[in-house]
Amino acid sequence: MTLIDDIVSVEGFVKAKFPTATTVKQTLPKQPAAGTFVIRFQNDSRESETAFHFRTDRDYQIVYFGARADEVLAKMDALSTTLYQTQVIPRTDGSLRYVRVESFAFSQPFKTENELFACIGVLSAQTRTARDQQTYEKMMNVYARLITAP
Repeated sequence: MTLIDDIVSVEGFVKAKFPTATTVKQTLPKQPAAGTFVIRFQNDSRESETAFHFRTDRDYQIVYFGARADEVLAKMDALSTTLYQTQVIPRTDGSLRYVRVESFAFSQPFKTENELFACIGVLSAQTRTARDQQTYEKMMNVYARLITAP
C-alpha cells in the first residue's frame, strides 16, 4: 500500500470509466492530446487513529484535456458522479482494501497553449493502514480440570 499503488489505483478507476481515454501519471505532457487524463499526486497527511492503524489523507489532481469546453465539463461531471456513486476505488495491488473517496471538485475549463481545453479536478481520498503487530507463539494445548466440592 504505497503512494505509487494508490496513483495506479486512481488511474485504473479513470480507465475503467473512460476506456478510450489516454492516461498519464504524475508528469504533465508538454503537448497533451485531446482525450487525455493526467493523474498527479498533490499532497499527503497522516494521522494516528488507534494503536492498531493510522489514516492517510491524500489529494490527487486529475486534469482532463479535450477539444471543446463542453466536452471537458461533461467528462469531469461524469467522473465526479461515478466517484460519488461508488465512494471507493478498488486497489490494484491485490489488497482487499479500498481507497475511500472523500470529495472531488473541479474547476472551470480553460484554453491551453495548444488550443485545447483543460479542466483541473482535485480528488481527496483516504486509506487506512494497519500497524505491524508483534506476534506470539500459539498455545498448543489447554487442559482443564474440574474439581467438585464435597
